[in-house]
Amino acid sequence: MTDSHTQQVLQLFVRHQARIKGFILALLPDFAAAEDVLQETFLVVQRKAAEFDPGTNFLAWSFRIARFQVMKAQTAHQRQAERLSDAVLESLADSAPVEPWDDRRLSLLPHCLDKLAPQARRIVDLFYRDEHRPQEIAQRLSWTPAAVSVALSRARKALRECIERQLGSQTPSIS
Repeated sequence: MTDSHTQQVLQLFVRHQARIKGFILALLPDFAAAEDVLQETFLVVQRKAAEFDPGTNFLAWSFRIARFQVMKAQTAHQRQAERLSDAVLESLADSAPVEPWDDRRLSLLPHCLDKLAPQARRIVDLFYRDEHRPQEIAQRLSWTPAAVSVALSRARKALRECIERQLGSQTPSIS
């Protein structure tokens, strides 16, 4: 492929960087490590730009690269006992949304947050509002970091499903 193709792929990465970082944080909820993985993902995307087929789903392609970079980072930097298994990572990655979050979806988030179970809401607040790492949340709740990551994944899934239901109920009827 040409340099212009590589530039287009890199522009797509920059445009979707926040989504890619969010995906990485869902798998590796350590802000510093996620930033490192994001940079590594960028380098791999740059190196493999010729493999991306224009017209296909860029986010799905970049998420797959990011998932492998997370696994690589966990293997290199964490003790086996503290890291999520590859099977759990695969499950979390498969449940990640690939559709963009528009203003309508974001406006429904507070309503759906209120519908979360109290423990799920507490974990979401600790992670996103208070910016505690899963290890810190695990210590507070006497859980393992892996259990916190799984609980966060389930809470995100519940929020996503709630928002989708709300969007479905707001579909205008044809008169």
